[in-house]
Amino acid sequence: MKTVLSNDIYSSLKQTATRFALLAYLVLGFFAGYKFNINIGDGIAANAPYSVGFMTGLLSLIIILMATLLAFSGLFKEGDTNFGLIVFTTPIKKRDFALARFLSFFLLTVFSFFTLMLGYVIGLHVQTDAKMLAGFQLWHYVYPFLIFGVVNSLLVCSILFFCAKKFQNKLLVAIAGLMLYITYMIVLMFSNAPFMAQSLPQSLLAQKISAITDVFGLSAYFYEAKAFDVFQRNHSTVSFTNVLLLNRLFVIFLSLIMVKLGIRAFSFLPVFKQKSKKKNTALTSKKTKRLDAPFATASTLFNSKTRQEALFSFVKIDLIYLFKSIPLISASVLLLFYVGVEMYGDIDMGIRLPQQYASSGLLAQTINETFYFIGALVVVYFTNDVFWRANASGFSIIQNTTYYARERLLAHSISMVLLVVFLTGLMLLEAIIFQLIFQYTYIDWQAYFGVFVFNTLPLILLSLILLFLNSRSKNKSIALGISILFFLLFVTPISKNIISNPLFRVLSGYKGAYSDFIAYGPYLKMFLWRLIFGFSLVGLLFFVSHLIKTAAKRKNKMVALIVCGFMAFFSGFSFLEGYEPKDKEAAILEKVTYEKNYRKYQNLPQPTIKKVVTEIDLFPKEQAYRIKGNYWLVNPHNQAIDSILVSVPKDFEIQSLLFSYKNDTIMLDGSISELKLKHALQAQDSAKLEFELTYKWQAVNGHNPFNAIVANGSFMRISRYFPQFGYDADNEISDKTIRKQHALGEETQMKPLDAPKTAVDDFIRLDMQISTDKNQIAVGTGALKKQWQDANRNYYQYQANAIPFRFAVSSASYHVKKVQHKGISIEVLYHPLHENNVNHLIENTKLSLDYCTKYFGPYPFSSVQFAEVSSFTQGFAGTAYPGVIFMTEHMIFHANIEDSHNQDVINELAGHEVAHFWWGTNQIDPDYREGYAMLTESLAMYTEMMIYKKMYGKDNMLERVAIHLQIYDAEKGFNENLSLLKATKDNAFVAYSKGAIVFVELSELIGEDRLNLALRTFLEQHKYPNAKPTPTDLLEEILKVSDKKFEQKINAMFE
Repeated sequence: MKTVLSNDIYSSLKQTATRFALLAYLVLGFFAGYKFNINIGDGIAANAPYSVGFMTGLLSLIIILMATLLAFSGLFKEGDTNFGLIVFTTPIKKRDFALARFLSFFLLTVFSFFTLMLGYVIGLHVQTDAKMLAGFQLWHYVYPFLIFGVVNSLLVCSILFFCAKKFQNKLLVAIAGLMLYITYMIVLMFSNAPFMAQSLPQSLLAQKISAITDVFGLSAYFYEAKAFDVFQRNHSTVSFTNVLLLNRLFVIFLSLIMVKLGIRAFSFLPVFKQKSKKKNTALTSKKTKRLDAPFATASTLFNSKTRQEALFSFVKIDLIYLFKSIPLISASVLLLFYVGVEMYGDIDMGIRLPQQYASSGLLAQTINETFYFIGALVVVYFTNDVFWRANASGFSIIQNTTYYARERLLAHSISMVLLVVFLTGLMLLEAIIFQLIFQYTYIDWQAYFGVFVFNTLPLILLSLILLFLNSRSKNKSIALGISILFFLLFVTPISKNIISNPLFRVLSGYKGAYSDFIAYGPYLKMFLWRLIFGFSLVGLLFFVSHLIKTAAKRKNKMVALIVCGFMAFFSGFSFLEGYEPKDKEAAILEKVTYEKNYRKYQNLPQPTIKKVVTEIDLFPKEQAYRIKGNYWLVNPHNQAIDSILVSVPKDFEIQSLLFSYKNDTIMLDGSISELKLKHALQAQDSAKLEFELTYKWQAVNGHNPFNAIVANGSFMRISRYFPQFGYDADNEISDKTIRKQHALGEETQMKPLDAPKTAVDDFIRLDMQISTDKNQIAVGTGALKKQWQDANRNYYQYQANAIPFRFAVSSASYHVKKVQHKGISIEVLYHPLHENNVNHLIENTKLSLDYCTKYFGPYPFSSVQFAEVSSFTQGFAGTAYPGVIFMTEHMIFHANIEDSHNQDVINELAGHEVAHFWWGTNQIDPDYREGYAMLTESLAMYTEMMIYKKMYGKDNMLERVAIHLQIYDAEKGFNENLSLLKATKDNAFVAYSKGAIVFVELSELIGEDRLNLALRTFLEQHKYPNAKPTPTDLLEEILKVSDKKFEQKINAMFE
């Protein structure tokens, strides 16, 4: 046994491929440590014991790849070389040989992962970007290597060893490895993993089950460390006790069982396919009869018909082999399982959010996100297997002598096309079955057509390229290695780092949005242009290869080359129309220049916008809009202004930009303009800015989710793209290393909580005219004053007085439902297919308005509009502006609240967003300092909870609060600033989840009525035109209505 073990290890390490792989692991580990440092949380160092353990567990996923590659070369050694029968004749015992083979396999895998971790440690300590603790603690690296690296290697090796010896099939070994990966990712969905935010929060029971059953141990690691604070994560290893210990012992026990089963299944003898004697007898009888017949001369024909028959014969042989093979059945089941779990997860949405309707768009999007990667792996294997099958059986010697042997490559191409179509069909069938199970019977074939375009066609293109690579390779193993390398470089996300021009990333899939408003929007057409380019390149490759190989039919091939070249040029030109290359270094330099040149304006007085009059012309079909407008500007300061900084977003085209003051008019033409006034703008004096801007986006550059002008369902936070005055600190570089390289000094910090107040009157009066296509309705900000039609366009005029400089626009082909409630018009504008929840939304809006007007004061507008926007807008479920609430289609309008338990997201969002009409959109505008988010989001969360209690009762409301407590507990261990008084957008979980917890607890402590009285008083004293409030202003009002005995406790709650 010792001889076999040492020979296996020595012979493997001696191979060039193994040495190359070890070098690759070392380099990969180095770059993982040098570049790939996940920001786990504020204040947690990259070399903290928690971070190292986290990264080691995450990197242990690569063990699957390492072990699979080693299994191909080591576990099938005797079978590949036909050496098994020779070993069988030796006196070595089967059990000893098998155990030695497993040990060598395991030790090589552990050594491979050690090499990866060695590179990671080196890279981690070479990099200078991430925060690091002083010193080097060896145990902080050895401990996670043992509990993750060694144990996970044992698990993976034992499973692959069993599959290899039981089935003696390389694909089944690869499928087993892939299945481990899928299981790993599915379990992580229920683990509260910090890098899987979409999984938060899961129920405590789901977390515990995940922690115990996660065979890779990360879930147990997270579960055991969930109570750690930042200091503990920086200085303490996660103890090897409780759930983590139980999990690792379970995995070791499972691994030893698999090793034993693998040893028992081990055999020196090859697997022979048995055939029935009856069949052989019949075949022999037929052969005998044929031998008794007189000899005859066979006539041969070589024409198009016989060529087609030969081609059909090759295809038939391939398909019989494929569809009768266990590997294809296994791969199909694996795909169905993996994609099915993802479909169910996207429908179910966990305990925080309600179940979604099983629409075709939702399921098609799930397929697009999950199928392509695994489908590509299946194509890589079967392309190699089908192409080299004749060589493996020795039949190629005979096959290649036939006249139509040259049709074999075309036949393989057809076979692979049919295989890809079959796999796609399985995915579509599964999606339709899910729709029927969840009783959503409307089939959107446009959504499923996108699955064909985004998955089937790229996979076909990949199979053609792989067939070409196989045809140019010397043997099957080399061809498979080249195919895997090609897959890694051009199919995986690595391609983005290798190929900067998106035109040549023809094998990348699509993971973007699907919308019932516009399906896949312009991305479908763009993708088709790139696919045409890709197929044209393959055609060029094919015909050039044939020209080199043979001179026959040279003229036809030249014509084909010209056609392919023209198609490649035309499709490439169409795809790249409007393309703007992204240069990361140039973008950094641009920010550096901006800060160095204009940071001085941070402390210089600038004019304030007091009135905005604008005309916004939307052209949805052209993905463009035009803004005409003028500002009435005032100098609110006590000193004159002689220089002004004006900024316009650089992706807007400036048609005109004129600044006027007294008799001076200055024309501006740059995205950033520095005005030096001949006559200084005096205190309390006014000026004017007139402008006309145009915007258009191209699919090749992607779209801005907050500036999504699309054919239907547009939404733009349009005030962000109007001209701005003064220095924008958000444009600064936050990376400390880059700032040091460019001598930028300290980054601008948010105004501290205790900074002195400065009275600035920056509320505006808005007069907005919007025009859109005749079949669409435009929604603006404020109150709708007038609407009309002119020149086949619809016009709408919105006005608002005394609001912050914050307004938005949407446009779509809406259905409208309108009701009156106590003198307030409630309107819902929605997609025709999304009427299910409209009535419920209206009823919840009534409830929210009643509660807020009763406790906080009158509603400041005569109407409330809800406008649904497409899923091409992302980043929020709902967002409130004065008089209007915009909601994305995939949350409110796709929620199946009837089948959800205590998950009325419509009630929550309606209550939350309606509350913003009092907290944050126009009545108060908190001073932008630490804690500003508490005065908007925390108060909206409190109102949301109270309205939920009013509709569903206190117990159900407390269940929702308990979920927020889970979210807060999961996040707080990764952040240092947990004070509610200092909540900002950077720690949103404090403003939202902790805010809900604190204010609900406060209402229980001092009483809901008292708390609401404090909120009403706070609003009356600080709403416009009074001074902007700070968090301490609200705390003071709360303390005024509270008993003195609670003062200390209340102060502690806000810290």
